[in-house]
Amino acid sequence: MAWKAGMKVVHRAQRAWGVGVVVQVADEGRRLAVRFAGREGITVVSGRDQALVEVPADTPIEQVASGPIEALGSAQPATASAFALRTRVNRLEALRRADSLGALLSSRVHVLPHQVGAAGRILSDRMPRFVLADEVGLGKTVEAGLVFAGMRQLGLAERVLVVVPEHLAFQWLAELFHKFNALFALLTPERIEALGGPEAALARSPHAIVSFEALRADPDLSEAAADLPLDLVVVDEAHHLAEDALHDRVAPICRASFGVLLLTATPVRLDPREYFRLLSLVEPVPSTSLDDFLARLEQHEAYAQVARELLAGGDLAAAAERLRALAPDDPVFSKAPPALDRAALLAHLAERYGLSARLIRNRRVKVGAFTSRVLRRVDVGEGEKPKALVDLCAGLARGGEKVLVFGGDLEALRGLQGGLAEAGLEALLYDDAPSLEARDRLVARFRDPEGPMLLLSGESGGEGRNFQFAHHLVCADLPASPLVLEQRIGRLDRLGQTRPVEIHVPVEPGDEAFLADLYEKEIGIFDEPVGGLDAVLASLPEELAALQRKRSDRTRDAFRKDLAKRVAAARKAQHEGDPLLDIRSASLPELGRLVRGAFERMGEDAPEGIDGGDGAGAALEQSLITLSRWLEEELEDVCADVGRRVGMDVDTDQNVQPFEVSFTLGSGMRIEALPGMQIPDEPETFVGSFWRETAVARDELHWYATGHKLVEALLGLVRDGDAGRSAAVKREWAPRRGGLYARFEPRLATAADVAPGARVASRQASRYLDLSPIAVVVDLEAGNRVLPGAAHRLEDEIDDVQDARVGAPPPAALEAARAAAEREARLVMERRREEAVGLLLAHADAEEERLIEAAFAGGAPRERIDGALAVLRHHRDVVAKSIERVKLDLDAAALIVP
Repeated sequence: MAWKAGMKVVHRAQRAWGVGVVVQVADEGRRLAVRFAGREGITVVSGRDQALVEVPADTPIEQVASGPIEALGSAQPATASAFALRTRVNRLEALRRADSLGALLSSRVHVLPHQVGAAGRILSDRMPRFVLADEVGLGKTVEAGLVFAGMRQLGLAERVLVVVPEHLAFQWLAELFHKFNALFALLTPERIEALGGPEAALARSPHAIVSFEALRADPDLSEAAADLPLDLVVVDEAHHLAEDALHDRVAPICRASFGVLLLTATPVRLDPREYFRLLSLVEPVPSTSLDDFLARLEQHEAYAQVARELLAGGDLAAAAERLRALAPDDPVFSKAPPALDRAALLAHLAERYGLSARLIRNRRVKVGAFTSRVLRRVDVGEGEKPKALVDLCAGLARGGEKVLVFGGDLEALRGLQGGLAEAGLEALLYDDAPSLEARDRLVARFRDPEGPMLLLSGESGGEGRNFQFAHHLVCADLPASPLVLEQRIGRLDRLGQTRPVEIHVPVEPGDEAFLADLYEKEIGIFDEPVGGLDAVLASLPEELAALQRKRSDRTRDAFRKDLAKRVAAARKAQHEGDPLLDIRSASLPELGRLVRGAFERMGEDAPEGIDGGDGAGAALEQSLITLSRWLEEELEDVCADVGRRVGMDVDTDQNVQPFEVSFTLGSGMRIEALPGMQIPDEPETFVGSFWRETAVARDELHWYATGHKLVEALLGLVRDGDAGRSAAVKREWAPRRGGLYARFEPRLATAADVAPGARVASRQASRYLDLSPIAVVVDLEAGNRVLPGAAHRLEDEIDDVQDARVGAPPPAALEAARAAAEREARLVMERRREEAVGLLLAHADAEEERLIEAAFAGGAPRERIDGALAVLRHHRDVVAKSIERVKLDLDAAALIVP
């Protein structure tokens, strides 16, 4: 549909809105500003919503906007059950939006505190531009997905580009879909050509994935991406940007984007040049040269060494003296014990003197939660491996173990599959599944305890799927690259694994035995991961090829000694770590505040121990589980209720397994359309789960969470509709002459809000301002006394409310009560405004201090620093003005009678 201003439309999923007139078209028709007759003000809708349809230009606009007060005044309130449902949806939406916590807990993974903390820290930043450098296996992909989900929830991720090596492109496509309910377009060269070239392909694919290889081959693709108003760019395996040609293609895209996430596992000291390049793409004022960066790194190390000694119990006064020598102008270092607190001093060092405020690196030794690796090597005679593999796999499978087998030769894997079939065992071959859906079903069969015990896979490696339920890995061969072998092991050795990972390696004599010895002894890959050691190990296949031409024992021994020396040095850089980076990356205090706020919004006391101390990590993990389960349960109850009300067949306990829910859209539907969805001509059933545990275990199910089209449609029906906006209810504690409950929604709408993405000031303001609803209860008697705690009490009892038969209150009394409630709500809103502006200014001041400190340390000229400060101050002023313009809309009202 080619939308134009002046068109008349109706929204078939929200008939109560009446006829609307399009007043503005933006983002090539993806976003429309519409003035509907049945709604106050402007409503921004998606131009791609199939429920939005054009009506003839002569269609009359007769409906006049009316609200909940008018419904109460005409004695035509909605039912108590509809009001209760709207109240629950309202509370759920507030929690989903607040601090992006709902989005952070909506991923199809077992999120851990370090992941939520990292994502939360990025989302709270003015500019989400960071290097994510977690050690391998800690979930950088999950953290990037959480950031995307949080930005999407706030309307900050309209255009997103993921840039990855070609062999990881499908893995990202699958993970974003399975774990975050996000459908991205994989833009291969063939697809780009079919869509009309780079510019057209990117314009038609707001969420897209492109490969390094495609960018290298097509400069027009890089230029087209850099010209787009991108909200977020994610670059995986970012250490490849050390290559000049690739850096020149990707850097302009990153510099033009609002948000940037660069993912790498390389330790800083293993490759400082890599970090110089990466940080130059995310810092407001980066170091001007590699030499300046190395000097900055050396200066940082002096502070890091003091932190190491403090963490080891070193003398506090001596540390303060050394710090005063390093930074004589810092007043914090001038304090003397007991005013100088060890924990506070470490926090200050991490905040002010870390290498970069835009670098996050969590380490395994700090996170924990990993099991060990156990090598089961079997040396066999030449030509005996095929039979040994069949015997090994059959023995494990008959012993009740799920077994994942990797090999680089698909024909050899098919031969193994045939040998196992002759032994009476079914083995699934992942690479033979023709589609994503077929692979879903195949993995589901393998996961099923009653299903086949063996899954064979080529180097596609299951495209990032979770196989933690299996504990045995069989290597049908050994790849020449240790990085490929690490990818294999990493399918099982990942967060959530509960047992040691047993790695079975049948080895024939000759080159394979030599390679197995290298992996076992010199590299140690069967003991711990090698992710992040690419600078040392990436060239190993070429080195081995050259070594084959020099087969003397002396040459091989020298090679092994040199390799062991290089790996040991890299391991040392990996293990030493940076204590200031550890403290800042963990973000436990910030996460504690986020969790505490969520519990307060639920009306519950926050758990003890989440604000710091030795047990903070475990307390936060348990708190996240508690919050997640509450969200899952509430989301299921609400969506099932809405589904039944609109005529869906909702099955929670008959023909589904435990923790599953099916929604069938069929002829019994009592509405014409669903927001963002099309009601099918023939019945269509969605089978899935709202419960993370079930969804993680079974990829083939729909994951009913934030971002799922059915969930968003059902919540949108209630949130954006008029049902349940008024009620008359009985409560024994109500005032003698009754009371008025009024719930107001804070709105940050501006004229620019029809524009897409992250550069809209109101969307930036939502990161500082509490936009949760404000509910007030006032007495209907003269004076309209505010009843403290009554609104919260009614919402807590919302499932028990009953309809009250009452007449229409006198219009004057109703209007006086509404005005009194609004005055109280405005007082609350004013306090929130002050807190938001204070938070904004505190963030801006802290960022200004860090920016100046880092910029001078990095050798930046004064004019560049002044330019960055001007941008920061402009952002502060624009967002502050947006916060000041917040308004309150009455969402719902209810009469409460005894």
